[in-house]
Amino acid sequence: MSLKKLMLIPLAGMLVTGCSVLWKNKKTSEQAHSATVGSNYRAIVVIAGNDARYDLRMSAMVRQQLTDNGVVALKRSGRWGGEGEAVNDICPTGQAGNIDGVLFVYYNQLTLIDCRTHVRAYEVQGGDEAGLPGMTKKLLNYLQIDAKQNPSQQAGGQP
Repeated sequence: MSLKKLMLIPLAGMLVTGCSVLWKNKKTSEQAHSATVGSNYRAIVVIAGNDARYDLRMSAMVRQQLTDNGVVALKRSGRWGGEGEAVNDICPTGQAGNIDGVLFVYYNQLTLIDCRTHVRAYEVQGGDEAGLPGMTKKLLNYLQIDAKQNPSQQAGGQP
């Protein structure tokens, strides 16, 4: 094997492994509206941001995680053209209701809309690191609810 070929192999390996430096993983980002308080949301309608089957499964997973942590997470079936239409249908303006917010579940984002004001109360984008369970934990923190831990994760707990 020639010297050029021997040098080409390590160079190619460095190039391939170094390419990941060119793009960065997106970090989790959160935005909370300054006029809303997370502890006000105890009854939340959880709906999928899109209507594909896996989107519906993701919304069910988030709904279950919220329910397991003490939030009244409600299911609402329907098809809407966008978030605004869904919020107007679920939380009609001027009508008293028992729903505090509407949570839209996307594969990389959770968006909570306030039912009283119809503004985005909270939004978390998961980037490449959080996943739905991690984003839901961040939402629970915003709602000022301590996420339940597995017994093996609790201090002094037995697996």
